[in-house]
Amino acid sequence: MSTDRPIQSKQHQDHQHDCNDTSDRERRYSGDVARQNEHELVAIDEWLPGTEPTPYEIDLTDGFEYRTRYWRCRNCGQERNRRDEFIDRCETPDPPTPLGAGGYSIEDSRTRRALSEEMDVRFASVGSTYEVVSESGNTYEVDVETETCTCPDWEQRQPTGGCKHLRRVELEIRTGIIPAPDGAFN
Repeated sequence: MSTDRPIQSKQHQDHQHDCNDTSDRERRYSGDVARQNEHELVAIDEWLPGTEPTPYEIDLTDGFEYRTRYWRCRNCGQERNRRDEFIDRCETPDPPTPLGAGGYSIEDSRTRRALSEEMDVRFASVGSTYEVVSESGNTYEVDVETETCTCPDWEQRQPTGGCKHLRRVELEIRTGIIPAPDGAFN
């Protein structure tokens, strides 16, 4: 299957319906998807400035003289005039993990305990306060806005990054296990 083929008539019909929306160069017509060196390439067709055809002209011709084509990688966003110009491997950044997005490291003992210990997290009241029932059976209040906890570790040491209870609540919010203070799930 070739991805270097011209715009098909269905796409021309789609353009005809979209003509009233905007008439600038930003109107794009997606073609086929191709793969090259781990890039996921999409053909982008744009009307050249000042040469946009009328719907009547689209119906009568294929409109090749009215458009330009280039290729864009869906993953990394790079653009090239030809597919074979994507010679380097796609450098798609890996999405951050909930640990990395929160600035936590598995090397930290509090983070390891936050992940491995049995804890029950639930809303304490409306707002940013959560209750955490720890493995020992004690219940602590965690406020994610002020980043505080009622546990002895927080009250005595105030560790950078928070205690294991605060970390657990933030990780459960980031992974969508419990809702954020505004009630929305991530």
